[in-house]
Amino acid sequence: MANLDLEAVVDAAVSLADDAGLDAVSVRRVAARLGVTPMALYRYIESKDDLLDAMADRLYEGLALPDTDAEWWHGLAELARSTRRVLLARPWSAPLFARPLRGLNAHAVDEALQGALRNAGFSEAETRELHDQLSNMVFALVVPELHGKRNRAAFERGLELLHAGLEARLDA
Repeated sequence: MANLDLEAVVDAAVSLADDAGLDAVSVRRVAARLGVTPMALYRYIESKDDLLDAMADRLYEGLALPDTDAEWWHGLAELARSTRRVLLARPWSAPLFARPLRGLNAHAVDEALQGALRNAGFSEAETRELHDQLSNMVFALVVPELHGKRNRAAFERGLELLHAGLEARLDA
C-alpha cells in the first residue's frame, strides 16, 4: 500500500471491527487487510494497545463536544446523545470507551466535559469525580440498547434523571 499512514491503519482496524468485531482486531489482521507485513505497521503504532487507543480516539472524534458558550446541561446532554449514536452504530466499540483517554480527540472530549461541569459551578474535585460517574451512567443507559432493546425514550428519561441529580447537587 503506497499511502500507509496512521490514518490508514486506524481506518483498516475500524473496518475490520465493523466486519468481525473488536476481538478480531490484531496487528496481523490489520496488516493483512492493508496488504502489508505486520512489521510495516510498527512505524505508526507501537503495539495492539496503541492501535486500540488510536481506534478509541477515532471514535471520540465523532462525539459532539459541549459548546463552552451554551448552557452547560445542553452541551452535556448532546455529548451523551452523540456517545449513544456512536455506540449504537458500532456496538463493538463499547470497551474502547473504557480505556484511558489517549489522543487529541479523547483529550478534547475530556476538557470539554470538565469545562461544562466547571461552568455549571462544580468544584475541581467534584468535576473529576463526576467525569467518571457521568461516563459510566451514560454507558449504563445505552447497554440495554446494545443488547437489542432499542429505546430512545428510556435513554432520554435517564438523561432527565441525571440532569435533575446534577441540579440537586449544585443546589446542595
